[in-house]
Amino acid sequence: MNPRTWLWILAPLALSVGVIWLSAQEPKPQPQGINVTELAEKLQAKEKTLAQKEKDLMQLEQRLNTLQATLDKDRADLQARERAVQEAQAKIENERSRPAIDPQIVRTYEAMDPAQAAKAIKELAIRNEDVAVSLLGTMQAKKAGKILDQLAGIEKGGAELAAKLSEKVALTRAQTPGA
Repeated sequence: MNPRTWLWILAPLALSVGVIWLSAQEPKPQPQGINVTELAEKLQAKEKTLAQKEKDLMQLEQRLNTLQATLDKDRADLQARERAVQEAQAKIENERSRPAIDPQIVRTYEAMDPAQAAKAIKELAIRNEDVAVSLLGTMQAKKAGKILDQLAGIEKGGAELAAKLSEKVALTRAQTPGA
């Protein structure tokens, strides 16, 4: 046989053996390409999540703005109330502070007839109410009470004046130590 014949016989045989050998090998997974639809679905899911978080943040921001406005309003109200309290305290302190009265004048009013002292206190209150309050507050309680009783009996505003002076005396005595 000539070498060429052998070549014609052995070549198909070698090819068959090679094919059989390759088919016996484990198949290798073929590399897959990028799955575009799967990536698009993941991207849409992330976008939805981000949109929801952004919506939640917007709601929280609106609520925070509402709470801030409420807090600012409450702060302004509190400051207004604080100013009102300070003004009231200043007014009370002014009412509680009495001008100093000469003890001789106090003894003079205490020695007077209560009816005459009531008329004098009424005139004094018209001119300077603080002095009248201070005078009554410095007097002995019994004698001041008799004068206020007579003052309440005077016509044309005597009772109102007696009540007003009594209130101011009470306010000044509440703060004065030892009174």
